[in-house]
Amino acid sequence: WELDEGEWPRYVGNLSWDVTKVLILQLFSQIGPCKSYKMITDNDPYCFVEFYEHRDAAAALAAMNGRKILGKEVKVNWATTPSSQKKDTSNHFHVFVGDLSPEITTEDIKSAFPPLVKYGSLGS
Repeated sequence: WELDEGEWPRYVGNLSWDVTKVLILQLFSQIGPCKSYKMITDNDPYCFVEFYEHRDAAAALAAMNGRKILGKEVKVNWATTPSSQKKDTSNHFHVFVGDLSPEITTEDIKSAFPPLVKYGSLGS
């Protein structure tokens, strides 16, 4: 299932195992006409619902995100392609030091943050 520019699919996650295509389409079709649907029933079921109109997709996000469907609070968000997903930086710990005086040198920063020099991660 490829995402083309101009499409407005919704990612719907945290679904109950009892949720069916019919139920999802009944709920989301109340917001606007659905163009397509794809259900993934791996370890944690989720689906994609595509709308014809951007405004309907945006309304689906506002109306359905956080709603309970068969006892589970669903997560609704814009669908993204793998290439548009952000890189996982949960193991990166960056510190930005800004608004420094022009007189501050790299050596001044190194002396102020000696652990950065130890790990070789001081950048300019």
